[in-house]
Amino acid sequence: MSALKLLESHKYIEAIEECQRCLSIKADDIGAIAIMASALRAIERYDEAIPLFERVGQYERSDKIATGRPGRQSNISCLHWIIGNRQEAIQIMRDLVEGILNGFIKFGDAAGGVGPGLLLYYMAVTDNQPQDVEFALDYMKNRAKRAFIQSWPGPVARYYLQAITFSDLLEAASGQRELPKAMEVARVRLLGRRRLSIALFHDGVRSRTQGDEEQCLARMRECYGLENPLIEEEWYLARYEVQTADNQVRAR
Repeated sequence: MSALKLLESHKYIEAIEECQRCLSIKADDIGAIAIMASALRAIERYDEAIPLFERVGQYERSDKIATGRPGRQSNISCLHWIIGNRQEAIQIMRDLVEGILNGFIKFGDAAGGVGPGLLLYYMAVTDNQPQDVEFALDYMKNRAKRAFIQSWPGPVARYYLQAITFSDLLEAASGQRELPKAMEVARVRLLGRRRLSIALFHDGVRSRTQGDEEQCLARMRECYGLENPLIEEEWYLARYEVQTADNQVRAR
């Protein structure tokens, strides 16, 4: 079985071993490096994953045909956040957002680069950084003026900006307006699971902005309770939030 298939089957150790085999044959196999980085992140070996994501990002940014790619800055920023390097994480994410605004970064998500703004907003809210909170909200407003905002994850920004309801957000994520039915979709459809993990996470962040940490953690648990969608930063951040909260309870 290929390393990618092993990763998609959540056989992370086996995926790492297959990547190591591939890299023993071709040391610069960027595909193997990328898969290995994802597998290491999945099993919480974050310090080992960061330099691999950096190598993949450097390779992607050096593409002479598709210039202006963001590399793996979102991956790297979130990993730094999880291991406790909060200021570095925020700076990396802010640099990414500013790169999109000034046109240096030309490739983002289907909504015109909304994703990094959502993640920056979470970090700024959680670390109580008012200037970065305002900057992230202004960025969402900027993106919301563009037609691309209707594409995913644009509805998440519109939800933060109070342009749509949570039911609207669930419908955009899963085609269902009620959470139990959206959960059913997520159990059988990968795209639905990916989008629902993002929706749940950011609804939790919105609760945090309102001072409701209990509801925030409840949403984080629902997000983390979904099968790992592999590529969504929000799922890994939700795992971090849940583990941090549980560790604090055990330490009391």
